[in-house]
Amino acid sequence: MELNTLSLNTLLSIIILVSFIVTVVLAAASYAAYKLRERRRPRPAAGAESENVYFERYFPPAPRRGSAGPPA
Repeated sequence: MELNTLSLNTLLSIIILVSFIVTVVLAAASYAAYKLRERRRPRPAAGAESENVYFERYFPPAPRRGSAGPPA
C-alpha cells in the first residue's frame, strides 16, 4: 500500500500560495468597503469647502475687564 504524503516543499508552497490569495482577496474587500464608505460621506454644501463637516469651531469666552491676566 502506497501512502501519498506531501513533501515539506510542497506543503510550504501550498501554504504560501493560499496566504497570498487570501491577502489579495482581503485587500480587494477592504478597498471595496472603503469605496462604499466614501460614497456614504456627506457632500459639502456649495461654497463651504473649507469648513469642517464633523466639527464645530470653539471660541473661548472673552476675558473679563479688570482681571490682571492669566493666573501664575
